[in-house]
Amino acid sequence: MNLRALVLLVCILVTFYLRQARGQKPERIDSLKRELHRATADTQRVKILFDISMKYWNFEPDSAMAYAVASLEKAKAIQYTKGHADALLHIGRLKRDQDNTAEALHEMFEALKLYRGMSDKVQIANALNDISIVYANSNDLEKSLEYFKQSLTIFQEMGDEKGESYALNNIGIIYQDLGNEAMAKEYFLKSLRIKEKNNDLYGISRGYSNLGSISENNKQWDEALLYYFKADTIFEKTKDLQGQSINFAAIARIKEKQGKLAEAIRFGIFALEKGKEVKALSAMAKASKLLALLEEKRSNYKTSLVYQKLYNDVADSLHNETNRANLEELKARFNLEEKEREIVLLKKDQELQQARLESRNIITYSLIAGIAMLSLVIGLLYYAFHTTRSKKNSLALKNEEIEKQKDDLDKLNKEKDRFFSILSHDLRSPLNSLKGFSYLLTEHVDSLTTEELMMMRTKIDNSLDNLTELINNILEWSMTSSHKRKWTFDKINTVALIQKNIALYHGMAESKGIKLLFNPTDEHYGYGDYYAIDTVVRNLLSNSIKFSHTNTEVYISVRSEENTLLISVKDQGVGIPYEIQEKLFTLNENVRQPGTNNEKGTGLGLTLCKELIRENKGDIHVKSIPGEGSEFIVAIPEYTQYAESHTTTELHLNRY
Repeated sequence: MNLRALVLLVCILVTFYLRQARGQKPERIDSLKRELHRATADTQRVKILFDISMKYWNFEPDSAMAYAVASLEKAKAIQYTKGHADALLHIGRLKRDQDNTAEALHEMFEALKLYRGMSDKVQIANALNDISIVYANSNDLEKSLEYFKQSLTIFQEMGDEKGESYALNNIGIIYQDLGNEAMAKEYFLKSLRIKEKNNDLYGISRGYSNLGSISENNKQWDEALLYYFKADTIFEKTKDLQGQSINFAAIARIKEKQGKLAEAIRFGIFALEKGKEVKALSAMAKASKLLALLEEKRSNYKTSLVYQKLYNDVADSLHNETNRANLEELKARFNLEEKEREIVLLKKDQELQQARLESRNIITYSLIAGIAMLSLVIGLLYYAFHTTRSKKNSLALKNEEIEKQKDDLDKLNKEKDRFFSILSHDLRSPLNSLKGFSYLLTEHVDSLTTEELMMMRTKIDNSLDNLTELINNILEWSMTSSHKRKWTFDKINTVALIQKNIALYHGMAESKGIKLLFNPTDEHYGYGDYYAIDTVVRNLLSNSIKFSHTNTEVYISVRSEENTLLISVKDQGVGIPYEIQEKLFTLNENVRQPGTNNEKGTGLGLTLCKELIRENKGDIHVKSIPGEGSEFIVAIPEYTQYAESHTTTELHLNRY
């Protein structure tokens, strides 16, 4: 998929659905699920299932697909045409996100047929846009252009000027990709006039950038600079740093073509600085590559080498975007929804013969899942090792000045070696347990009693839970430490978050006779990334249960103190020796100890917690007396004056 088509996909999806998705939090999903249980009308259930799928779309694609399919089946069963068409279109989008082009087009065309039968012009236009995106992603530009023009006609018939301006802009981009720059400029100008009429600053800035690119391609340097500087004025006004970075890079290219090398470097540095501010990898890559070439022209080879290295590092990060998507999909498989389904299945397993059959199935699926996860981890380890070795070989060929960077890389490798050592130890234990249970069931299943089978299944579940927790922590730690995680900072209801995790670990605590005590007097709101804080609380609760004696209590509290929220998890367990307390938040094999029931820790939990809290501008520390218990205290910023934004994003294509 080329960059132009990918951005086209993102922009159109954002235009039609961002206002609906903006501000939606897990508590909103929980609210919809409660509405679903209370709903009595079939059409209402179809709509709620669809809404839940929409809320899951951006962060749990597997759950989004499951609820979309449920909405479709229910709509078909009651012959509800509108719900049928909406579910089909959404399933098509989800399959498009998975690069399943053929099936995505099939679902979208079926939805379009239903919308046309209902004469629903708004949804016809939406379906045509989605179909256009699929063709653009497949480089079938003629087909993409055909459907975009059909969408434009509908927007014009409905008098929707904003939709019309965005469709005009996208048609112009398709013409430019086809090499017809005259037609592209004509459509860009039409789009720009509508945006200026409606004072659509976001759209106007992109319109100027598009016109500047055409002038630049035609070597009309002064005209191109005029458009780019107009765009920069609006980027500055709207605080659009990524757009400003791309725009500065375009100005730098033109200055270089005009022979103004010093000015070109100055604008190139501006582009790089703006890209760094918003961590826009694509913009940083283009700016650093441009600066390396410009410094080489000035014979500043040492400076050029610095920019070239920066470009190589950023390009590697961009290349890993696909791997990050795969990691996110793996994490989604082990979300709360999957846990709930497993619990429901276990409750239904009452009869003896069914228990034996399901025990065999669980063993089979567990082994397959374990092998798959092990293969993934081995692949990650091999990739990390291969990357490290390549960097070492490359650094060996450079001069003495770059030798210092090699020392830094050696330190990083030692950290990774400790990380891999922990993984090899912690992966082996649950997998060996699964192997042992597999042998017993294979060789002695007929001689085992029902109670023994149920006991073995419980132990298998515990091994799988440990393996799942380890994999989740591996992925969280890897993404956080490599700065590839997408952070979403917002208002967090910490009381609701803690209560959710207490419910999640209630069964584990109850099995050891441990009481989880949390009695908030007021609501407390923090400011940070919800999933990061959720991961920290989950790890601290899990640890407190592991290291608590039976028939004791774990106290959880949250309080406000000078614009800071303090979340405390205090147990009455074994405590932590003084000599290892300072090493708890590092990758150190010597600081781990088994739980009171010989439970195994992942070895990464507290290190991950430290990294996540640091990224959320907070802190974590421990108070512990050996033999008397431990208290972990997390400090995060308190939510005070933050207000959610309700701006609308324009349909556009970003070129540079």
